[in-house]
Amino acid sequence: MLQARLVVKGSQHLKEIVDDGKGSMRGELRIGIIPTLAPYLLPLFLKKMKGVNKNLHLTFEELQTEVMVERIRSHSLDLGIVVTPIDDLNIANHVLFYEPFLGYFAKGHPLLNKKFIDEKDLSADDVLLLNEGHCFRAQSLSLCRNRKQILSSDKTFSFESGSLETLKKLVDQGESFTLLPWLATYDVADKKRLRPFSDPVPTREVSLIHGPHFQRKALLKALIENIKRNLPDGVSSNRDKNQLKINNPLGNIK
Repeated sequence: MLQARLVVKGSQHLKEIVDDGKGSMRGELRIGIIPTLAPYLLPLFLKKMKGVNKNLHLTFEELQTEVMVERIRSHSLDLGIVVTPIDDLNIANHVLFYEPFLGYFAKGHPLLNKKFIDEKDLSADDVLLLNEGHCFRAQSLSLCRNRKQILSSDKTFSFESGSLETLKKLVDQGESFTLLPWLATYDVADKKRLRPFSDPVPTREVSLIHGPHFQRKALLKALIENIKRNLPDGVSSNRDKNQLKINNPLGNIK
């Protein structure tokens, strides 16, 4: 049965390659995307992509980086949208954009007195973080190196979440601060509680990845162009000289 399924899958794959060579955007495309990007990036391009490619069925799944890479290796995913680099010679990546980090603070937080924040200002004891397994958690911790408490020595609350939206709401309720990628700040109501970093600005590199089995080059190009074309001001497909790329700590996946 397994062999039969592989034969059927192989023949479908061949048909998709032929269609791709003719410039026809049809068939199914399975794409993974990390949770810190999905709710903010997909609305920017998905509707427009579907509008011009009505014969293309897109399936997106929110997955953490390690799971996504394994799914690409096993051919159960075609593409992934992740933070790179990924240290795997069999995983190709195409940079989509560079996304700066910002600090988001509760009302009255001392760091709101500053126009720009620095790494040395941030305490790992006070920051609200994502759960283990999220690359943005590890990147945030790499920036919050100061172990000295900012607010007080009596910490009565700590929380880890799988959602940036939960962390934002906790900060809105007066709980210290969190770090956010730029796209996650796009709909923040009180932007006066956001603080940019001083130069060099910590920034993450977001890329589209795939394995050696993915050969639909025309479709890949169309997807990359569609995403880049719909990026808002604040993120760029080219890294600024004043940005410091924070590598994906989970990118060294075996």
